[in-house]
Amino acid sequence: MRVVWFLIIVLAGAVAGALFTRFEGEPPSIRTRVDQTFVGREYQHDFTVSDAGMGVESVRIWLEGESGETELFRRVYAGSLFSGAKLPTAQRVAVDIKPEELGINQGRVSLIAAARDYSWRGNTHRVTVPITIDTKAPRIGVRTGLTYVRRGGSEAVVYTLNEEAVKHGVEIGEHFSPGFVDPEDSKQFMALYPFPPDTLPGVKPAVIAIDRAGNRSQAGISISVIERGFPSDTINVTAGFLERKIPEILGGEHDDLVAAYLKVNREMRKENGDFIKKLCEKSRDERLWRGAFLQLPNSNVGASFAERRTYSYNGQEIDRQTHMGYDLASTAMADIPAANSGVVVFADELGIYGQTVIIDHGQSLFSLYGHLSETLIEKGTLAAQGEPIGKTGTTGLAGGDHLHYAMIIAGQFVDPLEWFDERWIQEHIEPKLGKESEAEAPASAD
Repeated sequence: MRVVWFLIIVLAGAVAGALFTRFEGEPPSIRTRVDQTFVGREYQHDFTVSDAGMGVESVRIWLEGESGETELFRRVYAGSLFSGAKLPTAQRVAVDIKPEELGINQGRVSLIAAARDYSWRGNTHRVTVPITIDTKAPRIGVRTGLTYVRRGGSEAVVYTLNEEAVKHGVEIGEHFSPGFVDPEDSKQFMALYPFPPDTLPGVKPAVIAIDRAGNRSQAGISISVIERGFPSDTINVTAGFLERKIPEILGGEHDDLVAAYLKVNREMRKENGDFIKKLCEKSRDERLWRGAFLQLPNSNVGASFAERRTYSYNGQEIDRQTHMGYDLASTAMADIPAANSGVVVFADELGIYGQTVIIDHGQSLFSLYGHLSETLIEKGTLAAQGEPIGKTGTTGLAGGDHLHYAMIIAGQFVDPLEWFDERWIQEHIEPKLGKESEAEAPASAD
């Protein structure tokens, strides 16, 4: 008799457990991003629907606006009220929204997802995503007329936008220079941009803008390119130079000094260039500089911008590279002034450049000082124009005491000679910058 009662109790417990499971009251879960979303000509939104109890029975997704409902997805999943869902409990659903094909007008709608589970209670859950339909690309108004641009040089453009953009600025080839808002007019913008020395014939800069919905537009900039050639030189690499420099830069001993040198001159040069490009892609929004940039006092130019160099060893060519700056020589360990005001974003060793300082002058404009024997300023501090930031030296891949000086716009090296010229700045840059900001530059930066 005890066995019978035991079996009855076990059976009753099992029935109660089964009924409890089938009457569970936990609704399905719908995971998705629910912040304000902007939709252009084409968009995909993902949902993950799951139910830890009896499983997902059905999912429906639709758009709802003033004109009514537009169904995007509906599915009933295999299963029964007794066994629950047959498929895994988590279901990923991706819906495509193409407003023009769906006949949906511009404006605000709601993207709604609803799910039901296999519980005998029929638990349901729904989420709503606010959607703004915007299939119109931003309108760009270029306010800068015909501009004469030197190959390898810099320029500026002023433009307007009729709506908020998540990305805007100047594209030339694969290079992008971001635009910055005019503090006097929130719909007017300015961008500095380079014209790289290796720009292919026919490639011209254009203002581009991408809005929150992903719509992209562009407007050409009217320019006339002033062509020019660039110097070339042959650098004779000596055994003494290699014996001195390779251990200094790479450390340790090297059986093949030429191979080690090529590793430095090619691979490390590229790594350093990639680092500089990434560092200088992000800049202060405010303009920190004023007037012409200072050249190293009483200096002579040893090598100029975009110089094509051929490297030889024992009379044989071993490499070719392009020198993207100016080599300025004065007295040994001469004081180096900050060429213009800005925030120091780098002050450390940097491969072929040795001890290096990089200053952000705001709005994508940077200056670089390489081969220093000593740095006199720290990262994050504000450097005033003319303030000593270091001393010339022979660190890195320098053969003699000098300063490697370079200027950079949004990660692209440009000819510093223009920025030394007050007249060029007054004719090409200042008229496009509008009223100078009176805001004081911050004293430090992270």
